[in-house]
This record gives sequence, C-alpha cells and structure tokens, in this order.
Amino acid sequence: MRWTSHSISDPLKESLYTEVKAMKKKSIGACWFCVAVSCLAAVFLTATANFASAAWAPSKPVEFVVQAAPGGGSDIMARTIASVAEAEKFSPVPLVVVNKPGGGSVVGTAYVAQQNGNPHVLATYHTGNLVAPITAGVEAATVKNLTVLAGLALDEQLIVVKTDAPYKNLKDLVAAAKDKGGAMSVGGTTTGQDDHICNRLFERSAGIKTRYVSFNSGGEVMTALLGGHVDYIWANPAEFAPQLDAKQVRPLGVAKESRIAYLAAVPTIKEQGYDVVWKMFRGIIAPSGIPADAIAFYEGMFKRLGDSSKWKEGYLNRYMLTPTWIGHQELTKFIAEQEKLCISVLKELGLIK
Repeated sequence: MRWTSHSISDPLKESLYTEVKAMKKKSIGACWFCVAVSCLAAVFLTATANFASAAWAPSKPVEFVVQAAPGGGSDIMARTIASVAEAEKFSPVPLVVVNKPGGGSVVGTAYVAQQNGNPHVLATYHTGNLVAPITAGVEAATVKNLTVLAGLALDEQLIVVKTDAPYKNLKDLVAAAKDKGGAMSVGGTTTGQDDHICNRLFERSAGIKTRYVSFNSGGEVMTALLGGHVDYIWANPAEFAPQLDAKQVRPLGVAKESRIAYLAAVPTIKEQGYDVVWKMFRGIIAPSGIPADAIAFYEGMFKRLGDSSKWKEGYLNRYMLTPTWIGHQELTKFIAEQEKLCISVLKELGLIK
C-alpha cells in the first residue's frame, strides 16, 4: 500500500504516517539492512527447498566414521567429502568425521554395524575394510551387516621398483624371480589386504614365488624399497608420486584394464602378459536396515559430490585417483563378487580356512 496524506482519517493512521515520515529521515543503512535480511531469508529458503522436496533428508549432524587413525587415505577422503558437501550445500546438516581405528578397521566397521537402522551414521569403505573382518574371524561384522551406498573412486595398484633396478619391465622381473627361486622380496602394507592379494594374483599368473614383507604404512614400504631391503613393492600412485618426481622409482605395471591417464607411459600388467586386474574401490557405507528413502538421498548426494569440480580437483586429481561413480545396487553386486575373490586368495595364502 502507498501512504498519502489524504488517506489518513483517524489518529492511529496519523500516528503511523508520522512514524513513516520520521523513518525516511534516518540513515539509508536501515533500508539496506532490511534488504539484506530479505536476501538472507531467500537464500535460506532456496537452500532448504532442495531438501524439502526429498522424501527423506538427515535432520541432525551425520556421524562420518573413519575406521583408521587421522592422516591416512580414508581420513583424507572423509574430510574432503565433509568439506565439499558443506561448501556445495549437498547436505542440509554437517558430516562430522569421527576416527575409530583398531583391528585393521574391524573396530570401526563393527561400530557402524551396531547402529542398525540409523541413517545418521556413515563410514568410508574400501577393499581393505572388506577383507579385514574375513581374516579376523566369523564374529566380526562383514559387508552383510552393512548398507553399501556408493563408490566414488578407484585407487590403482602398481608394481614399483627403484630407478637403478635391473628390471625394465615385468618380464625382466619375472625372469629374476624364477632365478631366485622364491627369494625375491616384495613389500606391501598389511598381511592379507590389497597389496598382498595383488601380489598373490601376480605370482599365480606369472608362475613365480616371492617373499612378501608386510609393513605398517605406505611410507614404510617406500623406505624399505629405497633402502634396498625389498626388490619391488605394490603401491598406489599417491604413495610414490614424490619419489617418481625425484626419479628415484620406476613403476613397471598397473593392475588395471587400461592405462592411467596421468601415468600413460606405464603399461598395464595385463598388457605384459599377466592376468592381474584389481579394483581398489573407495566408497561409502551405512548401517543395515536404514530406510530406502535414506539410501536414495545419500546416493543422490554422493552422485552430485562426484560430479563437482571441488571433489575432482581437491581429491581425485590431487591424490591421482581414477574417477569412478558406482551406485548402490551396482556397488553391492561388485563387492559381493570381490568378496568371493578375496576369500579364494586368502585361502591360497593360508590366512583363512
């Protein structure tokens, strides 16, 4: 309504008109304050509208479990996800990272499994988390006690040697391993997990025997290689990138169907005649029994995150991972197949019956 002097016909309206005229004489900053408040309200309504239309959305902060200590690969991934989700407004509530290490990830996975039906708990998940409870024993929580939500990346596995090693390709390495009759040593992290399983697949395909030496971290593995304590190692790109830049190491092959774009000169292991393909996925899980609407919400949220430039630049490119989106159903099927393969290899290694 527009106020005019002739429209005032009673004391109340006269009083209001007087106040309005007085307000016009005040600083213009008051008007800008009103505009700012209106804009903020509009932003808030716009942001929340995206979630209001969803059948379900988290209503309180989500506990984002990492089954390892701070600073490792899973911790970095979780904190990057939490940061990007907040910055891009992919979630209406914060994702609060909580570290629960122990038992080679068994402790953290068991904690998530105990939150049956709770859609406000998430956790990182990779192949090592899948294998750990299998080797730990039948009472440990396995993927059957969890809800698989989405896969976001593949962390590639490569065979790496020192730059001054006599092996120029995998055929050289295999020939040397046969000459040494089982004495060739290989370094990797954790007995019975990705590095160990990949090495067994390589041994099987190449018809060789090696001596696997387990270390606590990728850093320890690299130290052992550079110190000449092992002949070759298994490593992810981020674990040897600094040494590659310094020309201290040479990757001989990648356990992938096709070459990695940022290491295009490195042939696949399969190209060189050995049937070794390994997909170390990095994804997200939740407790079992959560509503279907919650699964759909998180699947959509992580799909948007996977498509965002902040995720691609701040995580995938930075840590040299392969962008890989895998939805709930596809990843659930893939993990079931991966579990069967892992069990067969672990039996060969004598780690389970």
